[in-house]
Amino acid sequence: MQLLDWGIVGALLLILTATLIISQRQVKSTADFLAANRCAGRYLLAVTDGIAGIGAISIIATFEQYYIAGFSPVWWGFLSGPIALLMSICGWVYYRFRETRCFTMAQFFEVRYSRRFRVFSGMLGWLSGVLNYGIFPSVSVKFFMFFCKLPDSFQIAGIPFVFSTYVCLLLFVISLGVTFAICGGQLAIMLTDFIQGTFCNIVFLILMIFMVMRFDWETIFETLTVHAAENPGQSLFNPFDTTGIRDFNIWFFLMGIVLVVLTSGTWQGQSGYAAAAKSAHEAKMARFLGVWRQLVQWALLLFIPICAFTFFNSPQYADSAQTVAETLGTLHGQEVSQARVPLFLSHILPPGLLGLFAALMLAAMLSTDDSYMHSWGSIFVQDVIMPFRKKPFTEKQHILLLRLSIVFVGVFAFFFSWLFKQTEYILLFFQITGAIFTGGAGAVLIGGLYSRSGSTLGAWVAMILGSGLALGSIALQQCWPALAPVLAEHAPESAAQWLLARRERFPVNSQVLAFAITLTGFASYFIVSYIDRKVHGTENFNLEKMLHRGKYDISGEHREVWSAGKIWRIFGLTDEFTRFDRLLFFASLLWTLLWTVAFVAGTLGHFVLGWQPLHWLRLWRGYVMLGFGLGIGTTIWFLIGGAADVVKLFRALRTRKRNDADDGRVVNGRNAGEESAEPVTDPSGD
Repeated sequence: MQLLDWGIVGALLLILTATLIISQRQVKSTADFLAANRCAGRYLLAVTDGIAGIGAISIIATFEQYYIAGFSPVWWGFLSGPIALLMSICGWVYYRFRETRCFTMAQFFEVRYSRRFRVFSGMLGWLSGVLNYGIFPSVSVKFFMFFCKLPDSFQIAGIPFVFSTYVCLLLFVISLGVTFAICGGQLAIMLTDFIQGTFCNIVFLILMIFMVMRFDWETIFETLTVHAAENPGQSLFNPFDTTGIRDFNIWFFLMGIVLVVLTSGTWQGQSGYAAAAKSAHEAKMARFLGVWRQLVQWALLLFIPICAFTFFNSPQYADSAQTVAETLGTLHGQEVSQARVPLFLSHILPPGLLGLFAALMLAAMLSTDDSYMHSWGSIFVQDVIMPFRKKPFTEKQHILLLRLSIVFVGVFAFFFSWLFKQTEYILLFFQITGAIFTGGAGAVLIGGLYSRSGSTLGAWVAMILGSGLALGSIALQQCWPALAPVLAEHAPESAAQWLLARRERFPVNSQVLAFAITLTGFASYFIVSYIDRKVHGTENFNLEKMLHRGKYDISGEHREVWSAGKIWRIFGLTDEFTRFDRLLFFASLLWTLLWTVAFVAGTLGHFVLGWQPLHWLRLWRGYVMLGFGLGIGTTIWFLIGGAADVVKLFRALRTRKRNDADDGRVVNGRNAGEESAEPVTDPSGD
């Protein structure tokens, strides 16, 4: 990288630092620090939550996946489109969770189940989260070392020590994330993430223009067609010819669709965003907007690995590819798959664009790091420490403790990234470490929000069973290289050969394990809850009270802006939908139907018409270029809408009266600060 490139990175850091200083002055309560006092609008949520969810590690994981599986993940995404739209229409999980007015999921678990279960689930969620986050800094730092071509070590004049570049960069990026998370909490995170998200969308557009001009579709078509002919079952464009791809085949994506539904809302890496919306309806609309915000993002993240594959496999780029391949030859294990696309980009991008992409990755890394550190640090205080306190913390004590907890998460991430050896693809590591919590939490959360009959005993059994199976799976994966030869010694010859052939990696990947664990959690929750209520004759839970509906609506968040008829309600359009909301809904519906029709047409084309490679490749070219074209307009749209939401956020914070009791505690089964809204009669059992 040249001076121009480093200047771009430095300028972005200066702008973010200035924003951090400005936003810090607005933090005046625990609710401000935890959830921006629930003042965030839909555009601000869509942009910030989106960039926090697509951090540097997710970009690298996406590069890994698309380089190996090609367009297939997008194809199975078409199948999940109607499901995702239906989830957005009904506000699946997110709407009802926002109605509870809880800051964290474990706080909801205390309201719905018990205080002891809150502490247990809080500890479990925190453990799962910090383990999952543990490799984030490692992967990000390795990217910057590959992309910027940094040496493995360096010396400083006058100091007789050799410094590890990897360790020093780890310390720098983690310190950066901690600083942004502790200075202004969720408020500062949202404002800096808005700048980062907007910057990233603009850079995505610029890079997409460069990549389309640099790699022509004819060369891409030819390269992918030759690869498919030479490697049966490993096609990167025909999703029905992927049986030879071990980890990212059809079963990976089908199980993933089910897991998205069953574990929706359970992951708390961005828990501050779940609580920050100014109403449940705004949270729902942010989900609709997310479909449009990510168009150019996913078009580019798909196109770059395809271009990289073309670069490494087309004779047209053989000489340049050989240079990069020699560098890859010096790496080992998972480093190769993680470094392949970054090294490709560092080779083809000119000065200026190199700096823009480095700044994009820095922004993506920082947006995820500060969000995750804030979430896991907050969860430890809110759900592990606070339930044991009889006397509430003062505002200063509470915020100080939250900041110290965030620092601890950073310290843990530093040592975990330094010492842990990764053996699987990033996305598979995410699944199994996440399953420590989500394996049982999916059933406990969905059952708690939607079922009156779910019991505390059912929640305990589901959570213990899910976490136990996930931890056992992780231990088995780590011990497998040493365990497989031992098992082979005591197994029949055929079984021994099978074990030794798979000694490097556990034969069942993490997606399959997470899928089985989640199904086990759901089955145990509902079976045990049914038996428990039959045996003890417990009354059904009062969901209206928990969700603040009807006479329990203490904040007046359920606004009726039109009278929705029966037909509209069938489509999920409630009285809260404005005219623009309805327009956005139908636009999202048409977009989803477009790709659902494409899925049906492609399926018929393959099985009935016998589509040739050219048919598939034209479909994918149309998908990428359409996303790119629409992305230009949506980037401008979200820039304007997000800026307006930022102004409204500051205006609301200046005028809103803080409630010091609104700190995440639960008093007599209600969130602290809501006791005065207790109804005269108790409709328990409604």
